[in-house]
Amino acid sequence: MKTLLCLLLLSTIPFHDGNWELKKDKEGIKVYTKHVEGSGLKAIKATTVFNASLETCVAVLRDIDHLTELFPDTKVVKKISQTANDQVHYLEMDAPWPVTDRDGAFLLVYKYDATTQTVLVDAKMKPDACPVKDGIIRLSKGGGTWKFKRIDATHTSLEYYFHGDPGGNIPTFLANSVVEENPLKMLTNYHALVKLERYQGKKFSFIK
Repeated sequence: MKTLLCLLLLSTIPFHDGNWELKKDKEGIKVYTKHVEGSGLKAIKATTVFNASLETCVAVLRDIDHLTELFPDTKVVKKISQTANDQVHYLEMDAPWPVTDRDGAFLLVYKYDATTQTVLVDAKMKPDACPVKDGIIRLSKGGGTWKFKRIDATHTSLEYYFHGDPGGNIPTFLANSVVEENPLKMLTNYHALVKLERYQGKKFSFIK
């Protein structure tokens, strides 16, 4: 359930507007929340700075086969498609009893701004990209952004925004509690992953 709350993003939410409330501040990771009109689930903003190049940070998110190491409680990951600057992947998330497991397909599109040396990743749901499974709730609504900015050759900042609907019946208080904890855990994983040898020296054609 934690991962599905992390991944479900709602692109229509004005992420950069309104008052954000700081909820978590640990080891260089800050997590903020704000109320969204018409929704019981809070929107999230998370920020951090990685001791890694811009390309290394992008490489972690592009490595679909190892996304189980990035997103907690993800037990199945499958690549549906991947091109030079986008990807569609399927994730199946393990939810604690008595909450039903969730799954979904996600489209990520990468765009590079050479002037600001920023990679903006637009994330949206693609609910029809894979067959529905019995006994699992299909996620269908969501969108958000990852904004990676090169500080120098070995440091990259991230602003991460998301909001979504986990589907089914999950108590709002429980969902919001998880929403505050999950980005901290995910970005802690991210900091560990950017240190791995498999992500060093990566190059991407859309980053010029």
